[in-house]
Amino acid sequence: MNYTYGPVPSRRLGFSLGVDILPYKTCTIDCLFCQLGRTSNLTIERGSFFPKEDVLSEILTLARRENPDYITFSGSGEPALNSDIGWLIREIKKEVPQKVVVLTNSTLLWMPEVREDLKAADIVVPSLDAGTDEYWQKVNRPHPDLEFDRMIEGLIAFSREFSGEIWVEILLVKGVNDTQENTDAVLSILSRMRYTKIQLNTVVRPPSEKSAVALSQEEMEIIAERFPPNTEIVSTFQKRGKHVSAHGDCERILAALARRPMTINDIEQSLGIPAERAEEVLKKLTAEDKARKTIHGQDVFFESLK
Repeated sequence: MNYTYGPVPSRRLGFSLGVDILPYKTCTIDCLFCQLGRTSNLTIERGSFFPKEDVLSEILTLARRENPDYITFSGSGEPALNSDIGWLIREIKKEVPQKVVVLTNSTLLWMPEVREDLKAADIVVPSLDAGTDEYWQKVNRPHPDLEFDRMIEGLIAFSREFSGEIWVEILLVKGVNDTQENTDAVLSILSRMRYTKIQLNTVVRPPSEKSAVALSQEEMEIIAERFPPNTEIVSTFQKRGKHVSAHGDCERILAALARRPMTINDIEQSLGIPAERAEEVLKKLTAEDKARKTIHGQDVFFESLK
């Protein structure tokens, strides 16, 4: 799998077939909380990074074989940086029944061509972690050529042009953007938008910066009370998978870890590999310096060593 991963358990999207159409860590921002580490290629230049026909073929093969709940463009950075995304979404929707989701950090929505590309999706999940430029610089650390006000106007314009569902994600970092000042500013922006629902999130996987600390459930609930009724706190994933075969478990786990840090429970649910088998494989990968264990909060995650 060169361009897809999973299906992985998503706390929002059930079993989601992930699509990654960017070179590793190519992004428009360098978030404090990113589970993939620091952005190595900070850019706002769009391009066609891979043969789009090859990408499409792999997506369709996996979608038909694995029957995921959703096909989700996410991965190693901002998916809208790939100028083929609109074509890919439209072609996918011609061939398979799954809904197509795009997770975007909203930074390129000021470009009319990006808004046009993302209109082809069924669901768009734009980020709105900051209500002012000051908070945006602190939590998202954008490319220097990006402008906060222009990004927000693009997000508002897209929300009014798009006919599908918009799930606005707000990720809160303790002591950084969880203040009433920031949430009030975010609410002011939301008042100008059309959206389906708001999803409050926090740091649930090992972040790029140790200073990025999660809020407690109680703290999240207090903040959620400030938001409209169609606001939800993203819950943990519950659905379980089935283990089809032990063949290639090392390769499958390592490929999954290359995309995101995972717990043993994540691996069991998304790849269908029993916890005991996953533990055995992870012990081997760790001993071979192909993976490492990381503690985040009360959870034990494993990540690949590239």
